[in-house]
Amino acid sequence: MKKRNIYQNQSQELLSLFESAGSSAKVMCIPMDYAKKDHLVMFCNGHGDILRKPFSVKNTPEGIEYLVDQMMRSCCRRGIKKEHVFLGGEDANSFAENFVSTLRVKGWLVAGVNAHDAKKQRVNLQASTDRIDLMGIATMLLNCRANCCPSASGIYRNLRTLVRHRRKLVVMLTEVKNRTHGIVDRLFPGFLNENKSGIIPFTQSSLYLMENRFSPKQIRRRRRQKLIEILKRFGTSKAQETALKLQQYAAKVLHTPEEYIDTLQISLAQHVKHVRCLKESIVQLEKEIAVNLAQTQGAFLTSVRGIGIVLAAGVSAEIGDPYEQKSLNNVISYSGIIPRVKQTGGVDGKTYTGHVAKRCNRILKDYVVKSAYHLGLSGPEDLMADYKRRDASGQHADFGMGRRYLRMAMSLMRTSQVYLPPRLRRADTIPGERAGYYLMSWPFLRDKWKKAGALEAAFAKDRPLGLWRQIVQKLYDIKLKL
Repeated sequence: MKKRNIYQNQSQELLSLFESAGSSAKVMCIPMDYAKKDHLVMFCNGHGDILRKPFSVKNTPEGIEYLVDQMMRSCCRRGIKKEHVFLGGEDANSFAENFVSTLRVKGWLVAGVNAHDAKKQRVNLQASTDRIDLMGIATMLLNCRANCCPSASGIYRNLRTLVRHRRKLVVMLTEVKNRTHGIVDRLFPGFLNENKSGIIPFTQSSLYLMENRFSPKQIRRRRRQKLIEILKRFGTSKAQETALKLQQYAAKVLHTPEEYIDTLQISLAQHVKHVRCLKESIVQLEKEIAVNLAQTQGAFLTSVRGIGIVLAAGVSAEIGDPYEQKSLNNVISYSGIIPRVKQTGGVDGKTYTGHVAKRCNRILKDYVVKSAYHLGLSGPEDLMADYKRRDASGQHADFGMGRRYLRMAMSLMRTSQVYLPPRLRRADTIPGERAGYYLMSWPFLRDKWKKAGALEAAFAKDRPLGLWRQIVQKLYDIKLKL
């Protein structure tokens, strides 16, 4: 029978620590309030009795040595074992990350508490000082409401760093493109509209034309054959038709006054350089993301049609190690796609369903919702049908499909399996049918990793997808060619 407890949010590691100590007096809790220069630290036992009043610890290697020395002295004085000592603070910012990581490397248990929850535990809700905040952190730790096993560690931590960096660069690229639109609307109105100019915005041909002496007059004066050669060189399809359409459109647009053209052209050239730089950086990051994703269980998410490298990496990076993650309900709530529910008045009381909570991992929510949309657009047949059914019945199809996708994703990552249609999941399925499905879906899976430049990294013998490939080939006597 499944064990149930009303304290579902308590840390199992801290509960085990208190249980093994035998007495709360034999447990030492060390809350820390992180800062850039000096951390505020306090010693107390499991009962909440203060063993040492708050004192400062430098955010330096010397500060760590001093803190460890003081902890060992205090433990010896009170007969507390090292394994019954735990530290904790609010989720560490960048300036405290190295401090926390070094303590963990040295073998100390360091927990993280949620800043929003710790704020509610303060003795004074109207004032906020380092000492008051420290008491709130201590209360959270002694109540065992902390996270001792961060889900994003090791390769998952590296993957999360790359994914979030790429995300910021995409936002920056969008900002630069918007500013470029503003300048182009003055120099050559409508050039970035494919229906008017025939040029796809921000392609290599578009950037080349905008980079040097860009204006309707300059485009109109170019020799037609030279313009066609430029468009062909940068991969524009139907270069002759595009060149004709572009020059005809340039002859009928409004011109900016001559006195402003030079200044606008200089600004536009710098924006084009910025766009190129950001695009190159994003492409390079996507290759690194693919290589890191190939080392995690999240690589199995790419076996779902409609889910590419970026979406799979975004979801798996924010979830972290699936074997250390909490229950599925917690993951769904963490992603912010579950509505608020309010019910009162007994069994017959009416249930009110509200909007989703704002307190969630917004990055994970973004990737889950995007994944759900892609599944409804070009995913497997059963998932596309489910998406359309939800949408037709007035449900929030993205959220509903997002919850189903998370259930499926956690199952794929924990069982190290690729996606299979419902008809092939039954135990009585003929092996030949599964083998046929693997052979049919293999080219699509291989092409995803090949385009990302990580084919060898993904299907190496010691990687999750590589191990799956070897097992499938031996089990079904088929050849999945690279």
